[in-house]
Amino acid sequence: MNHPRSFFCVAALAAGLGVGRAADPLPTTGEIVELPKFEVTDSRVLPPPEKWRYAAIPGFEILSSISERETKRFVRDFLLLQDAIGILLPAISHVDVAVPTSLILCGRGDGAQRFVPADRGDDTYRTAAFFFDDPDRAAIVVDFALTELQLDAATTVNADAYREFYKEYFRHMIRHQAGRPPPWFEEGLVQMFSAIDFDRKTITFAEVGDGFGGGKDSDFNRMLHEHVLVPLPEMFAHDVVTSDAFWSAQCYAFVHMCLYGRGKIYQPGFLKFLARASREQPTEEMFKECFKKTFKQMEVELRGYIEFTDHKYVEMRAKKGQELPEPPAAVLRDATEAEAGRIVGNALRLGGHGGDAHLALIAPYIRGSRDPQLLAALGLDERIEEHDDRAKKFLEAAAQSKVVRPRAYLELARLRYETAQTAKDDEGKFTLTPAQVAEILAPLAAAAAQPPPLPEVFELAAEVWSHSAQPPGPADLKLINQGVMTFPRRAVLLARAADLNLRHGDPEDARKIITFALEALPNSPARIAIEQLRDELPPEPPKPAAAPASSSSPSSRPAKKS
Repeated sequence: MNHPRSFFCVAALAAGLGVGRAADPLPTTGEIVELPKFEVTDSRVLPPPEKWRYAAIPGFEILSSISERETKRFVRDFLLLQDAIGILLPAISHVDVAVPTSLILCGRGDGAQRFVPADRGDDTYRTAAFFFDDPDRAAIVVDFALTELQLDAATTVNADAYREFYKEYFRHMIRHQAGRPPPWFEEGLVQMFSAIDFDRKTITFAEVGDGFGGGKDSDFNRMLHEHVLVPLPEMFAHDVVTSDAFWSAQCYAFVHMCLYGRGKIYQPGFLKFLARASREQPTEEMFKECFKKTFKQMEVELRGYIEFTDHKYVEMRAKKGQELPEPPAAVLRDATEAEAGRIVGNALRLGGHGGDAHLALIAPYIRGSRDPQLLAALGLDERIEEHDDRAKKFLEAAAQSKVVRPRAYLELARLRYETAQTAKDDEGKFTLTPAQVAEILAPLAAAAAQPPPLPEVFELAAEVWSHSAQPPGPADLKLINQGVMTFPRRAVLLARAADLNLRHGDPEDARKIITFALEALPNSPARIAIEQLRDELPPEPPKPAAAPASSSSPSSRPAKKS
């Protein structure tokens, strides 16, 4: 297949994070950790063991309560989708993470209902999939039992679990590649991506039906044919809390028109608008500068596009013998209690169901499981609940088992740092001994070796060195400066790195960080600290004098003898 030239690889999604390879964590303190003890006085406290089927594929763990046949079909389709995206948009096809994303496939009765986010209870029948994430983990829950989606009080459509999953999967990809874009743009993109059609020989992207007997229920022209449009200022300002199917469809229509419709005349203005809207709230003046149209004029244009969707789309056909390979068959087995409790518990916690999450996590532990990933999940959960004594025991045990979970090491380092601060003087100042510094930095080094990189790891390392009785060495400063290169917009990290370089490293490195920070950062307490550091910089070294000009020139050189 020929790779297409896809401009939004550059425009929005090609800003993938560069991460290093995973490495074995550095040794912890080596002490024997006594894990917390829990006594069960009532058998009703513990939920019964959950029965799930489990599969693992690169980057993902799958829990399934749908049939084995349907699960294998889902995994095959998902692997084929990843291959198709790798051909269509290679810049966004790979996300390197240490913690696999959880896919939870629910197929019995109301099994998916307990995962509905706590702040979105009215979404119960508006979507067949939910996406949750935080800086180092993500989960997608898919409801295969739901047959209809209730778009509003009067409108229902057939539920398509696969398309709903595609939508949340692409949301996951976009956020891991480029952070959180403006909500209207993210929604338009994920709706467009989720409409992809593919098999081993053909990939079709951005195609929309005619809206009258053709296409799909979820095509924007069918959904919005007789529906009033939201004014563009409201569409751009929308803060997604609940699912609004018609807002989503309008975002889809606008992004699709700008990228693929009307002979692509709106592409240049759209790219300018997107770049500015990522930094500031859109105004009509900004919109007119980019599109040469007012909001009202573009709303009329968008209504016309919905009624007559003239567009171009991408279709790729494999040459003979070059079709996508058949994905390997999924290997399914019964999930262990620790796997089920950890994956379900993490998803419930991300959805705001703290009590249910803790029960799901603690049940396999009480029944005897000491799986390192479960211990790490328990430690992080206890940390959220501010049960720090229990959290530290769980995290110490997980670290000794060399668990792969960057945030577990970060939180362990924070707990050790908080313990080391007990000896403060009357002014709240304290000094860390070399042994305390080493004890705190060991889990930070382990976290830094696992993707994705966490900015808090570098910020905490810099803070630890700022209280150390022994100054950092060149290798320590190099690590802090690498953090600055990876996270150049973290004001606290910039301030701490500049201070350490000024006092213990190369003042010129401090000068570069300070100069960049004052140009890039808005007003903040960290900026004030950086301005104070600027005043402490030594004078700039004189620039080397320019080399003297040659006394001879082509015209003054002696002529060659013939």
